[in-house]
Amino acid sequence: MEFDYVIVGAGSAGCVLANRLSASGRHRVLLLEAGPRDRYPWLHIPIGYAKTMFHPRYNWCYDTEPDPGMNGRSIYWPRG
Repeated sequence: MEFDYVIVGAGSAGCVLANRLSASGRHRVLLLEAGPRDRYPWLHIPIGYAKTMFHPRYNWCYDTEPDPGMNGRSIYWPRG
């Protein structure tokens, strides 16, 4: 397959960019996102977001760097 554009990351910016590039129908766009298929039922229920926050299969479980303005503490930063 051939594509005119390849976008890595389907976050808010990646999805908007893919939509705008493909809207006219003149360009073929491939949008890549990390992770497995989203068959986990809690991903499709708005309240289910809380169930994915600490699940390492759906969340990369990042912490921020320690910040001097927070007395050297780091914050849990869910992504994925």
